Formats: sequence, C-alpha cells, structure tokens
Amino acid sequence: MAAESAKPKIVVIEDEGLIAADLEARLKTAGYLVPGTADSAPKALQLIRKTTPDLVLMDIRLKGHVDGIEVAGQIREQMDIPVIYLTAYEDHATLERASQTQAFGYIKKPIATASLKGSIEMAIAKHRHERDLRAQRDWAVASFAAVPQAVLVTDSQGRVTYLNAHAEELTGWKVDDALGRECWELLRLYHHQSGTPVQNLVTVALLQGEVIPLPEGICHKKDVRTSYAVEGSIAPRWHDGRAEGTVVAISDVTRAVFDEEQARQEGKQEALRRLADGIVRHLGPGQIEELPKEAAGYDDASTKSLDLKGRLRAFLQAPVVHPERVDVREVLDRLEEAWKLIEPRLKMALELDSAPAQADSWQLTRALVNILLHARRRMKSASALAVELSSADIQQVIHSIRIRISYTTEEEPAAIERVFEPAWRGPSEDLHSAYQLVKGMGGLVAARLERGDNAVFDIYLPRVEAMAAGVMAPKRGAPAVLLVDANAEVRRLIYGHFQENGEHLLETAGCEEAVLLADLYPGDIGLAIVNLPASDPARDRVPEQLSSVRPGIQVRLLNGYLWPCRAAAGEGFELATERHLTKWDLLEWAREYSHSEGTE
Repeated sequence: MAAESAKPKIVVIEDEGLIAADLEARLKTAGYLVPGTADSAPKALQLIRKTTPDLVLMDIRLKGHVDGIEVAGQIREQMDIPVIYLTAYEDHATLERASQTQAFGYIKKPIATASLKGSIEMAIAKHRHERDLRAQRDWAVASFAAVPQAVLVTDSQGRVTYLNAHAEELTGWKVDDALGRECWELLRLYHHQSGTPVQNLVTVALLQGEVIPLPEGICHKKDVRTSYAVEGSIAPRWHDGRAEGTVVAISDVTRAVFDEEQARQEGKQEALRRLADGIVRHLGPGQIEELPKEAAGYDDASTKSLDLKGRLRAFLQAPVVHPERVDVREVLDRLEEAWKLIEPRLKMALELDSAPAQADSWQLTRALVNILLHARRRMKSASALAVELSSADIQQVIHSIRIRISYTTEEEPAAIERVFEPAWRGPSEDLHSAYQLVKGMGGLVAARLERGDNAVFDIYLPRVEAMAAGVMAPKRGAPAVLLVDANAEVRRLIYGHFQENGEHLLETAGCEEAVLLADLYPGDIGLAIVNLPASDPARDRVPEQLSSVRPGIQVRLLNGYLWPCRAAAGEGFELATERHLTKWDLLEWAREYSHSEGTE
C-alpha cells in the first residue's frame, strides 16, 4: 500500500478516446498511477481538483469552447501542479499562448514511450526543485524580511536563492536578476586599506560547518563610485543533518565608522589643545613685541622658541569664520582657474550645477588651497589630483555638500592618521588650520588611505535652501595687504596689530600659497610684504609670480625686517644704510597704499 501511494499520479486530458486509453495503459506499464482521464475543460478541472495528481498531460485541443491552454492557465493560478502539453500543432501563435502558462514541457504527437517517460520524470523533478526553492524562499522571507541587515541566502554551490530588501539596496541588485548568481558576484568586498578583494568565504563556512565572521576593516563596492564600510558573518544553513547552503548577513556600518573617526579626531584635537595650552603657560607670557632680526639680539634658539610659541598660539586660537550661504560650485570654479597656472594634473568632476551650503567663501578657499598644496607635495608623479563635488552619501551627513580630494601617494597610513595634527617645527605643511576652518563653518572633514595608496580627503558642508532666483553677485573683499613669513609668531603679531588698527591682512607661510591666495582673493591686494631668507630659492621669483596674478601689486622683498634709509642732509656723520622696521612701519605702508587707492 505504501509502495502504491509512492507512485506518481498522472491525469490524462485528451479529447481522442483511443489516444487517452493508449496513454493510460503505457503510463501504468511504466509504473505510474492514472486516477482518471478527461476530454473537456469542465471534466478536466473537476478530475484534477478531486485527485490532486503529481502531473497533468494536457492535450491543447479539447472538446467544447475552452482549450487545454486555458485549462493549464487556471491550473497554474489555482493549483501547484506541473503540466506537459500534448500537441500535433506547432504553429507560432499556439506555442506563444502555451508558453505564457509556464508549462513544464511539450510532447509532440505521435508520442514515443521513451520520450514520454523522460519528459514526465524531468517535469516532476523540475517541479519538485522549484517547490523546494519556493519553500526555502518562503522560509527566508518569513525569517529575514524584517531583519535590519542585508541578508543573502545561498545554496550549497554559493548561488543566491534569496535576498531581502536591505540586500537589494546594499548590492544594487534586484531579486529577479540576482537569483541563481554567485553570491560573491553581488558582494564585491575588499579590504579598506589595501584594496585587495576579500576571498569567497561561503565555501569556508560550508566546510567548517560554523559561523564565519567577515574580516574587520572591509568595504563593499556597490558601483564605480559608491562604497560602504560593512561587517557581518556567514552561517551554514542546515537541513536533515547536512549543510545545504548559507545565510550571509551584512550590516552597513559606514555611519558608525564615520562617527567613530570624527570622535577620535576631535578627541585628539582636544588633547593637543590641552597640551599646547600647558606648554604656552610653561613658557611664560613673553612674546615678540617688535619684528625680529639678528641685530636686535635674537639668536637662532630664541627665534625658534618664538616660532614654536607662535605655532602653539595659532593652534589654540580659533579662526575667524563668518558662515553664510555660499555656492560651493562657484568657489571650486574659481579655484580650478587659479590652479591651472601651477598644476596641470588637477581634474575637476563637479556633478552639481549649484551647491548652496553654509560656509565662509574665503575661508573655504583657504582650507581647500591648504589641502591641495599638501596633496601636491605628496602625490605620485603619475597621479591625478582629483576634486569631486557631489551630495553626501553617508546617512550621518546626508543633507550636506561633499567635496572630495583624492590622489595616489606613497605615504603610510600612520601619516594620514596624523595629517590634521599641527607641525611644531619647520615649514608648516600640516592641515590643522584647514580642519579648524571647516569645523568653524559647521562642517566635517575626514582623511583616509584607501586601497594601499589612494589618499582621500572629504569635506562635508551643511546644505542650505536653494539659492534665490538670479545669480548672486560675488561678495567683494576688503582691500588687503599680503604678508609672507614662515615665522608663525611674527605673522600673529602683525595680523593682530593690523586688526586692532582697522587694516586687513592676509598672511601665509609660503610662496606657493601666497600666489594662489593673491589670485583667489575677491578684493584688492595692492601691497605684498615678503620676508624670506636669501637662501630660499622661491624668494626671488615671488615678485614676478604675484605680478602675473595681480598686475600693479607692490612687492617689498625683505631678508629680516630691515629697510634701506637715507643719510640726513647736512649731518656730519654717516647714518646706518639700513634700519630695523617696526610693526608701525608696516601699518604705515598699508595705509599709504589704502590712501592712494582711495584717492584714485
């Protein structure tokens, strides 16, 4: 009885009585059960519902107005039973209609016994496999649809049998396109720092028979431009004591990693501020009151001490930032024009036609110049210096404008980790000022090393409402004097003196930055004071370079704050040919320039 019930049941729907009887006999001989035959649509549906067979052999032509194709369509919609068509007709229209019912095969009349048995066994096996897949899919849907992770279920060969909505979003694949594909084709995982791909771990999980955690510090590359930091695991899926596949669970931790990096960076900055404040207090209140020179009694050690103290004070002093609504696209367009003069490897990719953000246009320009000069000194000779403008894609800063600067470098990861820390000696090439400027605008800035040699700087600025209709006129800057001096304490002294007396000073430590700032500043710059030693190879080129971007600018080139003077008429002794300048002399120069500009 048990053996009898294990035989597959097959119903024959055939309008020719002799053919139906012949098929019934051959099927029974082959070991199948035939609970009945029918020759019309009503009888066929009644018989199928009553006997629930394992398979239906369906003639396309039946008695009455309803043919076998329509009956097969109802079976597909209402019952989970496979259908094989029997037909002597092969016209295109008939086959096209039949294909829409998703039949499991066709047998052409006259029917050979060998092809009959083979078609039946293949149809039953295929239907059983599809039913198992549907059962697995239903189980997966019930188990993982509401899980807040991306979940992919695979078979024992690592082929995808299910993925939830979060997995669709993470991978960029839709369910219908993903089913049957290799899991690792959807998951393009790579190690964040080295850029090397993560090896397929599905097989490892199946062989080991236990949960395998994904490696730390990995990312998933969704497409050419979008990557996510991820973490997760791969677990074997068991059935009847054997692993028949895996469940891959992955979480997008980009936001958590970003928050952690920002918190670590801010913690480091705060610790450095406390350290700098302690050192300044220990060194005492002494400071430069007048401009230093060797003749004034400043030895090399004193100058270095004052310079260090100046750097410490500059680090402790928050920059003056005036956030307002700024179109970042306009800032980058002006920057691109200026950079063409010094760096042909600059490549701009500005996705947004308009990028209104909360920023200080001039201070943003200074921060970007700072980062780009840093990159230019450290990038490989064959590298491009890429600048991208887009909307942010990290949830934490989704309502922000993102500026990304990237280049290939030979620097170690540790150097990128320290990039926002101040340099306490030598020419300042650190980026702590850029960090402070962006933070002062309410933005965020991050740096990292990807794929072993790709340095990436991201600046996020808060997006604001769209610009008002019409083009906003660029804000005119106040007339300014440009100061170039490597000594931070000297720059601090002169800057403070100018501010106290109502004059505007742009100050920088290097020639290259000075030329860029002179080109980019939106106001007048009629005077540049350049104090660099004669040994500096860039010193003698500064006047020509500044004149090329600011025609008519006066450049006063100093080597120590000394200036030629004339002997007084009628005196009987020779006066010194040079005199030591004071901060008041520099202020007078600035006012002479301002007065001449105002009277023109």
